[in-house]
Amino acid sequence: MNDDITDPTNLHIFTLLLPSPSSLHRSLTHLPRGVTTSLIRLKKHLKTTLTIGLSILISWSCFTQTCINTRYVDSLFATEVLYNIDYQSARPYGSLINIPYQLDIYRPLSDTLISRPLMLFQFGGGYLIGDKLNPPAPEFCTYWAERGYVCASINYRLGFNTLVTESAERAVYRAIQDLQAALRFLVDEHHTYGIDTSHIIVSGNSAGAISSMHNAFMDTDQIPASAAGFGFGLDANDLGGPYTSGNTNYGNNEVLAHGYLACWGGMLDTNFVGDRGDDFVPIILFHGVEDDAVSYYSDHPFSFPAFPLLHGSNPLKIRMDNMGMTTSLIPFEGAGHEPELLNPAYLDTILLESMPFIYNEVLRPKLTSVNGNTAPFLNSAATYTVITDDSLSGLCVSLTNGTILNQTTNSVTIEWTTPGHDTLVITGFNHILAFDTIQLPLEVNSISAVNAVFAPQKFRIYPNPSMGNIYIENKDESLLYIDIITVEGKLLTSISTCNQLISIDLKEFSSSLIIVHCRNKVHNSSQLIRFGL
Repeated sequence: MNDDITDPTNLHIFTLLLPSPSSLHRSLTHLPRGVTTSLIRLKKHLKTTLTIGLSILISWSCFTQTCINTRYVDSLFATEVLYNIDYQSARPYGSLINIPYQLDIYRPLSDTLISRPLMLFQFGGGYLIGDKLNPPAPEFCTYWAERGYVCASINYRLGFNTLVTESAERAVYRAIQDLQAALRFLVDEHHTYGIDTSHIIVSGNSAGAISSMHNAFMDTDQIPASAAGFGFGLDANDLGGPYTSGNTNYGNNEVLAHGYLACWGGMLDTNFVGDRGDDFVPIILFHGVEDDAVSYYSDHPFSFPAFPLLHGSNPLKIRMDNMGMTTSLIPFEGAGHEPELLNPAYLDTILLESMPFIYNEVLRPKLTSVNGNTAPFLNSAATYTVITDDSLSGLCVSLTNGTILNQTTNSVTIEWTTPGHDTLVITGFNHILAFDTIQLPLEVNSISAVNAVFAPQKFRIYPNPSMGNIYIENKDESLLYIDIITVEGKLLTSISTCNQLISIDLKEFSSSLIIVHCRNKVHNSSQLIRFGL
């Protein structure tokens, strides 16, 4: 994807993603070093993007609200918090019995959408301290709930022997087990909490980011041997499988997330990343370059050799890029570990950067192309089908030179009633009301299909009738566009070429009568060709 917010192909979403002037002013006031780049970049293009975007929105004024909604972008909802929901019972470090663990759910009020994307958050604290209500969890989850997400902040098991590397590994593994238990619970209870299980994003700070990324990329055959237990003390017990701890929800199967947001995290091995097909999920990383707790590069946490060596966001980004993954890294120059706890401008940047990334890479359907006749005849009907990577729930269509005859969730049939240039603008939305827009330029011919045979011919096309191939002469070798069309107006194929003589085999088409439409920068003409005797 092109990340430039000034690229017109991205305006349909980035126009809506710009922060309010008051929010931007707060972020730019007393701005710390390292945050300046991303926020100044937004401010630099604010006026231009809003001006261009406004003209686009005005041209869409006849669209339904579904197609111009700013859900997932703007703060639209008041929120409610459901506190202390039990999701598992598990044995923590240093205990012989299971104890319950809870999560809090933040969700939008007065929202008519039945199922919403889930954002799950794990706090930081080095696997020794922390709670689901510690900053930045409340502000972080409220931000997403205001925009139409369900956000869950979870407690997980803490504690390990800080002098033993293997004990620290087990702390990470327990947190992964707890993350999976929370996801299994929420998937089973998706009707209760209004969660769309096909759009799950996992996020975390520090220890929470470490757990999140190992959940994403570490496979069962890569689990450290320490998880099975060692010695005769508090780490002797076998922790079991990654999906069997805490509860029996979702049949104790793995829940795969569809996107990740990781702040100040690292991994035991960069080779865990991209070695399996399910690793290829979008992830956005944030990290202070001067982080001395979890290194931006590679080091033991706090440079303490008893802690496992972790590879931070810099080597992880290199690995992800080499594997061709969808990823973004926002480094904070001059910043250390979790700087947002003391300076909220960092959290502003995290949210401003992650919101469009998650929308574009996780939520929205991607409209890749439109199949249909780009040179329709006057008074003919043509069907245009949207090609996308997601199932669509509906379309909004804008055009000037025709009338919509019929519309489905992924196609539109148009009767072209006015000759000349037009641009077909199609916005498609999915079941969670995330949308994408695609444009198809076209030229409506000034003659009708039935009169095409009588039009003056600017290009020599022969033989007619034909038993197989036809030939088109392009004497000046200019760029020539050729459309093969049925007499009903259905596009069979399109060709563009600068060749002087073009050969087309008609045997691949089932029609006995076809229209060959040729155009270059000077001429535009059509000819009716009979195929067969």
